[in-house]
Amino acid sequence: MNATARGIRIGLAGWSEAVSRHRSSFPLPFDPTVSALAKYATAFSFVEINASFYRQFRAETYAKWAEDVPESFRFSVKMHRLITHYTRLKNTTLLDPFFESVAGLGEKLAVVLVQLPPSLVFDPPVARAFFDALRARHAGPIACEPRHGSWGQAAALALLADHRVGLVRIDIPAAEEETGHDASPVYIRLHGTPRRYYSSYGSEPLLQLAAFLRLNPRRPRFVVFDNTASSAGVRNALELTNLLGAELR
Repeated sequence: MNATARGIRIGLAGWSEAVSRHRSSFPLPFDPTVSALAKYATAFSFVEINASFYRQFRAETYAKWAEDVPESFRFSVKMHRLITHYTRLKNTTLLDPFFESVAGLGEKLAVVLVQLPPSLVFDPPVARAFFDALRARHAGPIACEPRHGSWGQAAALALLADHRVGLVRIDIPAAEEETGHDASPVYIRLHGTPRRYYSSYGSEPLLQLAAFLRLNPRRPRFVVFDNTASSAGVRNALELTNLLGAELR
């Protein structure tokens, strides 16, 4: 039994850099016909598609990615910035082409990630209309990463909970912290500290994270290491996978 058996998924933000820069972690024989994603999937069962924030991919591209990985593999997809940053949640018709394209992943789409700009203040009517429209199109797990302090108020948190939207965590939670009891996913995005995108997490923080992830096993839990500008992300993701794998076998 591996670390995904109880609803825990561990992976990286993207796969191309990890595979090209850290080939020793994906020790497949050289074969030009094997994609970087297929190599990545030999070590991890989950990845966050970050490029979808900058580019709109065709459904055929998503379908090709789904074909390159095992049946048990899952993706999260970061929503395009046209929806979140440029139109600032106000043009919900843009959700239609987004979901038409990501439908290419089929059942391998695990989470839709909605990252908001730091300047986006919580506006109850706009937020409710957006998440209503989002839920009308997608019944699966959704995680939201708001970056303005106003989203920490009770009304904003209640709105997200009403729509079963998980609040993204960007720091390692305390081992004893409760994850909650609603149906929203636990989604953790770790960028490295103190040097963002480069720094590694030591053994103690990863042990703490493993303890936290064991709480509330009925909720889906996702960990994305975004400290991939160095080898730190790959090392941290593999170490956490090994910690949880030993526990779950």
